[in-house]
Amino acid sequence: MSLYNVLRTGVSGMEAQSYKLATVADNIANANTIGYKRADTQFSSMILEAGPGSYSSGAVTANVNYEISRQGSLSYTLSTTDLAIQGNGFFVVEDANGGHFLTRAGSFVVDGQSGNLVNAAGYALLGFPSIDGEEPVITLNGTGGLEPVNIDYMNMRATPSTSGVYRANLEMDAEVVTGDLPSANLATSEYTIKSSIVAYNDLGGEVTLDVYWTKVQEYDPSGPTPAQWEVVVFDQSTRDPSVTTDFPYGNPNPPIGGATPANPILAQATITFDQSTGLISDIATTVPATGYSGAVLSIDPSMQAMLEVQLPDATAPLNLNITSTTQLAAEFEPLEIAVNGNAPARVQGVSISEDGRISAIYEDGAQVEFYRLPLANVPSPDQLDPRPGNVYGITVQSGDLRVALPNDAANGSLIVGAVEQSNVDLATELTGMIIAQRAYTANSKSFQAGNELLEVLVNLKR
Repeated sequence: MSLYNVLRTGVSGMEAQSYKLATVADNIANANTIGYKRADTQFSSMILEAGPGSYSSGAVTANVNYEISRQGSLSYTLSTTDLAIQGNGFFVVEDANGGHFLTRAGSFVVDGQSGNLVNAAGYALLGFPSIDGEEPVITLNGTGGLEPVNIDYMNMRATPSTSGVYRANLEMDAEVVTGDLPSANLATSEYTIKSSIVAYNDLGGEVTLDVYWTKVQEYDPSGPTPAQWEVVVFDQSTRDPSVTTDFPYGNPNPPIGGATPANPILAQATITFDQSTGLISDIATTVPATGYSGAVLSIDPSMQAMLEVQLPDATAPLNLNITSTTQLAAEFEPLEIAVNGNAPARVQGVSISEDGRISAIYEDGAQVEFYRLPLANVPSPDQLDPRPGNVYGITVQSGDLRVALPNDAANGSLIVGAVEQSNVDLATELTGMIIAQRAYTANSKSFQAGNELLEVLVNLKR
């Protein structure tokens, strides 16, 4: 009987509009929730089959869709651990049970108990371990290798020095040293320029390196002979304090697992400069024997001028890149001196770069990279499964997970010191609330009318 269908149709209409009102209420409640994605209710009609001269009303169903792919506006903050994504992608986070989820809520703070970076819902941010800048091995289709970004892990950690850059200008008009050179390690040794740099051994102990630059050959176009300099590196702590001269130095401690040094020299090389450019054109290393020796070509990044400094009490040598050192008509000037590694110290702050490098800033000013932050994505973000805490789970409809670094594989860029606001528009929601309220009332009227007609029908027997 079609009157019964009228009742059922009215009930389905009220139920569908209640879903609409529920999503509107959620959206309004989360209008200021960081990274929240608006829920929207779409209606679909259900028509019953009808023959000639007959008709039975059907029903309506409500389907809730989430506008996960639509980005909210960015709001800039003063926190260095607030992160936003401009474009595609999600942060990968972990709950207390070890489950992995996706989120756009990037307001992270340090959890006092675990030391992890967590967002407002308590989900820990995941990253790839990247100790001192090592490029991580990324699992492209899963979360393998990801770990919670833990600040406590960075505390009181000693990182040995393994790489560095020494870029300076050597004075072209400097006089050639004709006496004993620093490589002779005699009290009578002479040099052109002396500078010192600090490196760190395996336990974080400071090793002050004395670097001597000595001009040993002048450019002579009639020869032709190029300009050449000798560079020698010593451990400052082995210098004899009883003498007034810079030399001699004593033998340093051996590298960990290595033989006792045969002489005090940690690194030695003869550098040849191109007279037309002032750049290094050739390097011949003599200590240690494993150092790079040969022509330096700017078009081939692998052929660089490297000093392999055998640090005492260290497992790995310090590879000091001097490729960009020049010999120009100007006084000696250090342009870029940088050596990685750090002494044990407490973390004073956290630095996150736009390419996702998470570094610890220590009390002594050292900055060491520990994690690399990836972004994850799926082919259909709107089909992800929303979970409590503003996170999303992978579904069959959303497609498989894809993990890459920011700006790679169609991922968006990382914005540091900003958060993504909710993509809810209050004016739209309030308008939708009025429409849903009116529609709910109208459906209740159709139910009421059907009920009254059934009552008339029943009363016919009276």
